[in-house]
Amino acid sequence: MLKIGSYILLFYLAFRLSRHSFEFEKVSRLELIILPLYSTLMFFITMTWGEENIMVAIILLFLSFLVGWLQASKVEFKDEGKEDKYQRPIVLMKKNWSYIIGWGILFLLIIGAHFYSNSHMEVEEVVTEFWKEIVKEISIFARFNAKDGWETWLITGVSSLTFTAFIKSKNKKLEKSLARKRKIVLLVSRYFCD
Repeated sequence: MLKIGSYILLFYLAFRLSRHSFEFEKVSRLELIILPLYSTLMFFITMTWGEENIMVAIILLFLSFLVGWLQASKVEFKDEGKEDKYQRPIVLMKKNWSYIIGWGILFLLIIGAHFYSNSHMEVEEVVTEFWKEIVKEISIFARFNAKDGWETWLITGVSSLTFTAFIKSKNKKLEKSLARKRKIVLLVSRYFCD
């Protein structure tokens, strides 16, 4: 009975994840800048630098880049015409179907990488991995606690950095919206103090 309940909860979380992709949400520096950089750093820390792993990493890097591009391909933006308390433009983003499809492909890449490194994987392990990925997608802070292998860090880091780079090229206000608070406050104070 407990297993059925956890599957129902898993289905609900997957539905919630997909629903959020079709709503306009304020862009987040944490999601678009800090987490991708953190994932990339964790890749370099956890990577075991052997010839076979480097070949696998190159393949995963290429595939993750393509998925990041796919996820960014149909993103829509809405400019609220407002600024936050740091005088940054407020930009809203809707990820759409391409993001959900890309997320599914990333999940399959992660499962494939785990299968490759472990030579086997039980159905229960796949469900557990799916559960962890949904929780990490819904609760950004869960990514900071994740004890993933280098493959997962590479896949999430590269796809997220690629996603961010492509959406920045689609919307020029995004760069200002994601700027660090401190710089903007310093620029504003210099402007008014001179």
